[in-house]
Amino acid sequence: MPVIPELLVAHFQDLSINDFIALMLTHAAKVDAHPAVKDGAPEYFSMGDQLRALAAELGQWRDAAATGSRDAKAKKQEVWEAGKLALAMNVQHLTMLSLHRNDPAILHDTGFELKQKQQTSKPSVNLLAEIPGITLKHTQSASGPVSGAITVVLSRPKNAPCELQMSYDPANESSWGGQGIHQKARIEYNGLEPASRVSFRARLHVEGKTGPWSQVATIIVL
Repeated sequence: MPVIPELLVAHFQDLSINDFIALMLTHAAKVDAHPAVKDGAPEYFSMGDQLRALAAELGQWRDAAATGSRDAKAKKQEVWEAGKLALAMNVQHLTMLSLHRNDPAILHDTGFELKQKQQTSKPSVNLLAEIPGITLKHTQSASGPVSGAITVVLSRPKNAPCELQMSYDPANESSWGGQGIHQKARIEYNGLEPASRVSFRARLHVEGKTGPWSQVATIIVL
């Protein structure tokens, strides 16, 4: 029997509970605006309100478990697993729908990263046609996530610097502000407002010309 390919990066086991809650909230916001489910979805698919309710419940049990209560720790794990299952079923549904309709656009703007396809070697590469990858992560310290701090991770061809822009209102084109042109792969931001939703995008600069913007990446600041 053919195996459904994994087209989205949906590995939750390595995420801290705070990063997982942030992922749930990001996916919830994407689901609210996703055209593939705006007219309805199967009963196993979790819409934005359901995901936000799960995230809120998980946050409550996380805090309760911090007191040392064994019952609270068990309940936290139970709700955490329910959240993982909800996201996994959403990812599977969007993947199957994309394959069924032969429409890769369904996999865009879900809050999950697209898996990179292996590419065969090419005699020459047009760097201006390349789109940089952009990933947002919560900055970690030895004691856990750093409040108000995130790290932007850029994936780009060698010797092709990236222009970075940031916005708190990505739907408003005039809200995007320049963050410089970077050769580095990681750029750290500190002092951001907790609970705010911040977005980034990037494009390549090659010999005075610019390539297309990347997909917008969004994260909720802890």
